[in-house]
Amino acid sequence: MVVCAPLRKRQAKPVVNRLRCGCYALLGAWAVTSTAQAAEVRTVSRTQGEGYMVRVPGGDDDQLLRRRRLVQYVQLGVYNLLPPKVPGARVRDRDREGQLQLVSSLRLRHDFGSYLRSGNDFAASSQQSIDGRQIDLLFGYLEGQRLGSFLDLRAGRQFEMSGLDFYAFDGIWLHAHTPAYFALETFTGLAVDGTDIFGYPTFELDGTTDTPADRSRSWMVGAAVATDGLRHIDARLAWRRTLSTTLLNPNIVNEDGTTGLPGGIDQDIVSASIAGRFFSNKLTPYSAVRLNLARLRIDDVTAGINFAFTKIHSIRALYIRTSPQFDTDSVFNIFSFQPVDDVRFVYQITPGKRWTLAARGQMRMFHNETTAQGTEPLQSITPGYGGGLAAAFRIPRFRIRADTYAIGGEGGLRVGGSLDTRTMVAWNRLAIDARTYGLYYRDPVFQDRQGWSFAVQAGLNAQLWRGVHIGLLGEEMVSSFYTTAFRMFGTISFDWGVRVGR
Repeated sequence: MVVCAPLRKRQAKPVVNRLRCGCYALLGAWAVTSTAQAAEVRTVSRTQGEGYMVRVPGGDDDQLLRRRRLVQYVQLGVYNLLPPKVPGARVRDRDREGQLQLVSSLRLRHDFGSYLRSGNDFAASSQQSIDGRQIDLLFGYLEGQRLGSFLDLRAGRQFEMSGLDFYAFDGIWLHAHTPAYFALETFTGLAVDGTDIFGYPTFELDGTTDTPADRSRSWMVGAAVATDGLRHIDARLAWRRTLSTTLLNPNIVNEDGTTGLPGGIDQDIVSASIAGRFFSNKLTPYSAVRLNLARLRIDDVTAGINFAFTKIHSIRALYIRTSPQFDTDSVFNIFSFQPVDDVRFVYQITPGKRWTLAARGQMRMFHNETTAQGTEPLQSITPGYGGGLAAAFRIPRFRIRADTYAIGGEGGLRVGGSLDTRTMVAWNRLAIDARTYGLYYRDPVFQDRQGWSFAVQAGLNAQLWRGVHIGLLGEEMVSSFYTTAFRMFGTISFDWGVRVGR
């Protein structure tokens, strides 16, 4: 049975409710009524808990707040829903005959600590909670693969990555393969809202907090074309638009007292990416870009190359250019945000199976340009520059890695290092981890931003049974601000599967 509750306590949205509940009902119907032969059910349950103390921001130096977090993940998958067509076959040929499966992931978060936020949205109030805990449906959809030998589809809650663009929505996604080495995609649905009982705020647009636009529902549509079946090149060109309409938001009260949020475009994104694999994967260049059509600017660019020119020596180079992105309704769009350029280079040597050595360099370039009114900057910004050295040693049941780094220039100086080890014992069922690291930092502008920290960590990961793992991690840190800062982290996971039918 699938129960559909109102999506918002403040206002009723029958159109949105029917769309979202239709997706959930579709998932539930397939889970209950499927009687496919040789179907495989797999579930993963993971419980994570952590506890530590933090200082009150801007308050008394002696006042500390307790953090006690508990997070529960439950993942459920039902695979091979369609029986094989060939007599005597155990599984269906996905590429030729197609296949259906159900996948889902649910998360429950709660904080037992001493500072809590009020639950002012439906996701919190539905659980009679005053602490802001929330149930998140990370993803849950029915997936079809190679239906009719050419069509892939997903229906339900899903998230996608396209080059440098990523998003989540409740709807349907279609991917059509063609014999001409390219594929066509299209999708449509409702953008995920963090205030829904099954929503989560990861993909919320920035810049509209506590405004009518922040409480609006948004529709999402998109399309893409990508290479399909090429051996050496993967390329993709995609477009996505998120828009708010009066039909989805008829009862929202605007700042001027009127009812019904006016329609508008929240996001309008074009993303492109390309990657290559040449000379038996020894040379792998890649690049991606995201264009903001609503602002007519390029928000993010990345380009890099990995080149193993011998069995021992290899190089990696990376360039990143990024700038903040906001909802088109946000007031922050009237400000000028200059992008940051980051260039990184790594030279790696692998003299044998046991040793790996690496040296890296980094440079960050900040922009300080003349404003639109012609105001010249007082002085230029110093680039950030730095580098590091790393070494790793490994044998079958032990490995150790040492890393040191330093970076200076704009933003101050940071110098640090770490030493990590892992030892496997008890027939590789128990992993013992140890780590120590230190950091020194100094800001030439703000004298208060100067200090040091040193920490020691110890932990273990034990396999209690096949598919049952428990992990514990403890850390003790001392710094120029804390005489002691102890924290604990624990996790227990269950992973099991069963095949039903013939």
